[in-house]
Amino acid sequence: MPSASPELIEIETRHQVFFERLKTHDANQFDSFLRRMDDDLRKQLTKKDITEFTRARLNRQLEFVGALIDDVYQDYKRAWKAQLIDAGQYEAEFEQKSLNKVVINRELALPTETQLSAAIFGNPLSVEGIYQGALLDQFFDDVSGNTKTRVTNAIRLGYAQGQTTQQVIQRIRGTAARNYTDGLMNISKRDAEIIARTSLQHVSSRAREAVWKRNSDIIKKVRIVATLDNRTTQICRSLDSQEFPIDSGPRPPFHIRCRTSTIAVLDDRFAILDKGATRAARDADGNSVSVPAKETYYDWLKRQSADFQDEVIGKARGKLLRDGGLSSQRFAELQLGKRFEPLNIEQIKKLEPLAFERAGL
Repeated sequence: MPSASPELIEIETRHQVFFERLKTHDANQFDSFLRRMDDDLRKQLTKKDITEFTRARLNRQLEFVGALIDDVYQDYKRAWKAQLIDAGQYEAEFEQKSLNKVVINRELALPTETQLSAAIFGNPLSVEGIYQGALLDQFFDDVSGNTKTRVTNAIRLGYAQGQTTQQVIQRIRGTAARNYTDGLMNISKRDAEIIARTSLQHVSSRAREAVWKRNSDIIKKVRIVATLDNRTTQICRSLDSQEFPIDSGPRPPFHIRCRTSTIAVLDDRFAILDKGATRAARDADGNSVSVPAKETYYDWLKRQSADFQDEVIGKARGKLLRDGGLSSQRFAELQLGKRFEPLNIEQIKKLEPLAFERAGL
């Protein structure tokens, strides 16, 4: 029977910590493009004060500004895609090396560059919300396109309200007193972080899957591995440790800034024994700890204090987890619908009324 290797869980949970640092690094790469955009915008906007504009001059200014922002983002997009390709190649090679640690008597194949690129850019995002089903190019264009909308709207509004060019620039850049965190450009910086963190998690997931498909004779399923801490979302908590076929089922990222990962479920003929493996977690005080690799999110949460449980999943769910007589697996199953959408407490109650009675809810 196919099994999830505890050692692979241990390797991946530790790797994800380092991968989060890569996300931070790549998100910070946008800063140079943001500075360029800021400089170019100020030069363009200060050519003539907006209070002297005619309607026709305003429209030309909006066109110039829109084209300027487009140029910056096209350059950033080229750099972003190059980063994703490099990250995808690294993740595929890392997965191959990880599998080599637990697979015996088998030479593992890597996907070709074409296969890897198709896996990264040809598979849609699974994230909840308006970007669900979007390809990476569309995701980038939609999120980055918001900057042009915000900036041109600010100029148009400033003109309508009789503001000066300096007042419009301040709305776009923010104020020095608040370290420019109150301007529209700071929203663009946050958008760049969303792009970097979400797309890199998609790359990691799809690059790993591309390796598995090249070695499908020994890799039978995919196991979801969530982060064990108090920031993990309902969908990731509930999907943790669930297994799906390698060619179907949900894949992270499940939401914006998702940290959930995946590992291969091996055919037992090729797996070696790996007892004693662990996975990383954080306790109620935020300290890094190790727990058994096969422990699921709700197995781990059941061992935490009642206060910590209530902080993470809410008081009603916390009491249901403690007193409802449900196994960790059944509790996880009740958190999501058939399409993996999060269920509210009333929906859960309809599915398991007896558990609510036991818990006194």
